[in-house]
Amino acid sequence: MPPDQRSEKGWEPMRRDDVEPDTMHTVRAFVDEMPNIPVHVHKLLKIVSDIDSSTEDIAKIASSDPAMASKILKAVNSTYYGLSKPTSNLHLAIVLLGFNEVRKIALQAGLSGMFGEAWSYEGYDTTSLWKHSYLTSVCAEEFGRTIAPKRAGELLTMGILHDIGKYSLFRLTVLIKKKGIRPFHTYTPADDSYLLEKEEALFSINHTIVGALLAEKWDLPLPLVSVIEYHHHPSFWHPDAIPEETQKDAALIAISDAVVNSVMEHELSVPDPLPEYFEMLGLEPSIDALITDDLKTKIEEAEKFITYIRE
Repeated sequence: MPPDQRSEKGWEPMRRDDVEPDTMHTVRAFVDEMPNIPVHVHKLLKIVSDIDSSTEDIAKIASSDPAMASKILKAVNSTYYGLSKPTSNLHLAIVLLGFNEVRKIALQAGLSGMFGEAWSYEGYDTTSLWKHSYLTSVCAEEFGRTIAPKRAGELLTMGILHDIGKYSLFRLTVLIKKKGIRPFHTYTPADDSYLLEKEEALFSINHTIVGALLAEKWDLPLPLVSVIEYHHHPSFWHPDAIPEETQKDAALIAISDAVVNSVMEHELSVPDPLPEYFEMLGLEPSIDALITDDLKTKIEEAEKFITYIRE
């Protein structure tokens, strides 16, 4: 429904219960047609979230997927690393790249095999989406060093996957165009509306809900499903609107997401998270305060590295 019918305080995004039954039925049917997550990617998600996992564990998964192995070798043999002699040794490549870097590359390779490689349509750009997700995982990992050092792998995965609902909406947009289907178009948002509002205007649903539906279809761990669904809640609602066990993770991803948008000077998809969420994590109470020179350098280095692992 139009925003003025949903909130007296200003525009707020839909939550799952706000979606009309017919719309939910249609979107669920579309999500059901999305590719199932391959067994090796499902195993990979478990491995990267396990504090006791090793490079050997990832090497076993990667060696069973030529695209994933190729992506890892391509990265280590890039000019970014400047090896004197190219290597085809997957175990060595993983050691040289570092565990966390390999986890990100492997996840991206596994997911791109499901969604397809880079493409764009009327401003929907999966290359930019991957870049944003990758950098969000870098920030989540960085903030997590002091907040939850033993959960680095989980936070990294949450950062990588928090926007998977956008991939689904991108595919739905292309399907609508190809088949000449009339979009839902419940109302026309202003040009400066948040991305979430533009999604709801076109689809009567937004990427956080679609992402959670897809994560449920894939049988991903409940904490990951919850973060995908609630990662924009910190920008609109107080913590009691989020399940207690998900509040800190949602806060961390929301703040990391906002930091990346600020550093990259992207159009904001939502307002910055509310002060309560910074306090909850013991972080400086503003996005600008969190963007230290050291963090900027890490993001810039990660951005450069991404160019070497794209297709």
